[in-house]
Amino acid sequence: MNPRTSSLLTLTFTLLLTARSAIAQTPPPPPTPDGVAALQLAAMNGDLKGIASAVNAHVPIDALGDSHMTALGIASMYGRLDALRALLKAGASVAADQDGESILAVAAHEGHTAVLDALIAAGADVNAKNKDGISPLMVAAGSNRVGAVRTLVAKGAEVNAVNNDGATALIAAAYGGYPQSTDALLASGAQTDVRDRAGRTALMASALGGNAAVTSLLLEHKADPLVEDNNDMNALVYAASTGQDEVVAVLRKAGVTRGADLALAFAVRGCRLPLATSLLAGGASIDADLNGDHLLILAVGANCREGVEMLLAKGMNIDKTNDEGMTALMRAAGEGYADLVELLLTKGADMEVQNKNNQSAWLFAAMANHPDIVEMLRANREARQKKP
Repeated sequence: MNPRTSSLLTLTFTLLLTARSAIAQTPPPPPTPDGVAALQLAAMNGDLKGIASAVNAHVPIDALGDSHMTALGIASMYGRLDALRALLKAGASVAADQDGESILAVAAHEGHTAVLDALIAAGADVNAKNKDGISPLMVAAGSNRVGAVRTLVAKGAEVNAVNNDGATALIAAAYGGYPQSTDALLASGAQTDVRDRAGRTALMASALGGNAAVTSLLLEHKADPLVEDNNDMNALVYAASTGQDEVVAVLRKAGVTRGADLALAFAVRGCRLPLATSLLAGGASIDADLNGDHLLILAVGANCREGVEMLLAKGMNIDKTNDEGMTALMRAAGEGYADLVELLLTKGADMEVQNKNNQSAWLFAAMANHPDIVEMLRANREARQKKP
């Protein structure tokens, strides 16, 4: 072999090695949107052949689609266990972000227990939290996925973990009004005395959720019904404020009387007369108030004629004033509730009473541009002046 030929072969061999090295180091071309979409569609439908085809085409297994989720997240959401296993085998990450949620939270929300088992076995963090501090267990409890609750607890989920607002999975279940999830959590050691940042407990959450069965469960597990939140409101007040008559009945049967006056004020403001009547019969005071407004003003503010009539029938002073000297007639006149103005005048309300700013019912009606009420008050004054 002559020197020139040898040199040429050496150069060719070097170029070949360089080319191979370049090919090995050059990353694959970015996935086409169609490729990612095909992979995610296959994951959604449990199409194993479609997944294999996408993997063979080097579609990145953890690429995010339009939903900001990976194929593994989509398979988890739809409960496609076989697809999930195929994706895991292809290297899909259980830690990949799913539009701000963990992959376990996605599966927990849908209640796919077998998927949860597979993901945890693959290394998913059972206590992973999103930016709001919400864990998969909280998600399962808040969506009443009882099987998911039990699975996560069995796999080591922290039952009494709190989110950024200080709420637990039990509070989430109670607020949702879910007795099954509440029972599962209580059986797993959930604490009833945890308070969120606003001071609310699971019992208060059950009052808002309006499920008397949940309230009963919590009371059976020694939840304290007398605890008050940061605004001095307890579970009885919460139940009354949202019109949860059955929860009120459960709490009263348990002997809860603290907060009855405030509960009555909320019931009147909401024109919930059966509840208000029940609370009055149970010992709540007719002198109750809410932020300085007495019951008659609250009833007028709710445009609740039946409430006004009920309170007057129970002997409430029709001209009683609040802390600012306001009467029920002034409130009705200012709000333009002509029917209530007529009722109060008929029942003997004094239109000449003035508040601390020397304002009368007539002035309130005039300032609010209610000429019909102004005329009603004028006629009432003239009628009174004509009497001996």
